[in-house]
Amino acid sequence: MLNDATPKLAERLAKRLSTAVHEGRLTAGTRLPTEQALCEQYGVSRTVVREAISMLKREGMLTSRQGSGTFVVPNPSVALRLSPPQGNFEAVVEILELRSALEIKAAELAAARRSNAQLRAMRNALAELDEAVERGEDGVREDLAFHRSVVAATGNQHFLETIDFLHQLVQQAISVTRRNEARNTRYMHQVDREHHALLDAIAAGDSEAARRAASAHLHNAEARLREARSEADIFL
Repeated sequence: MLNDATPKLAERLAKRLSTAVHEGRLTAGTRLPTEQALCEQYGVSRTVVREAISMLKREGMLTSRQGSGTFVVPNPSVALRLSPPQGNFEAVVEILELRSALEIKAAELAAARRSNAQLRAMRNALAELDEAVERGEDGVREDLAFHRSVVAATGNQHFLETIDFLHQLVQQAISVTRRNEARNTRYMHQVDREHHALLDAIAAGDSEAARRAASAHLHNAEARLREARSEADIFL
């Protein structure tokens, strides 16, 4: 049986299912056991099972066939060979560097191409993040959703597929940065201003401003980590 905080349960179950594929216990074309069977086998809830399956679908390991169930794909994508996300300082900084390479350009394109519906999605995602913070939650899922909505507004499916491919890595980095920022009110206010500056630039259709806002946000996220680390005030 798996036992841990709910957000991590899905990651652990996804890893165990991935291992089963690599070891040949779940072969290409095999139909995955039912949700109920997986719940009973691993001692987790349906919510955890569904999230784990969603993770593996994003990574290209599983696919759903309407009316038939979920199956192991014949040729799993390279996503299955990504190193497991690490929570140490160096790894998070490296992920921030990777995000910069993708998200700064994505912000620029989103400002030029976004539709009104996509702009509403960004606003809704940011409002949900603000509400999560007010409820005292970590806001990781909502933060991730906001940044994904910016990428979606590029209109470039390859950008979106890439960010989904890197989902676990990005989620891990956001989890660490938000946990650090939540311990410092000044940090939280900075993050809020940075998110809104990015949204405002995209709403105005100002590609250069959006590019600068995205760059500043990711640069400052790293700076906040380094500052907290230098003050021995960070935990990963």
